Amino acid sequence: MYISTELWRDLTDGHLYRQGDPFPFDGREVDAERLAQLETGRNRAGLRLIRAMDTPDEQTEAPEQEAPEGAKEARETEGAPQEEKPRRNRTRK
Repeated sequence: MYISTELWRDLTDGHLYRQGDPFPFDGREVDAERLAQLETGRNRAGLRLIRAMDTPDEQTEAPEQEAPEGAKEARETEGAPQEEKPRRNRTRK
């Protein structure tokens, strides 16, 4: 059994799948090639549209990584006030 990871419409039967919906919606058999297309992102949408129900979601399985050197300094200056540039008058003359 598979579960939908995105909002998408199946172009083979027109069914609309919302995130978390079971795939296929009616329990029918789907060939391995079609499952591979939907599971890997090798489809028209270019997205991973389904995953096996017993597989953790990609977002939750990736461990947090440390920020590269210099990233902390960039974040600290992000909120700092910057010099205001003069605005150009964009009205037509």
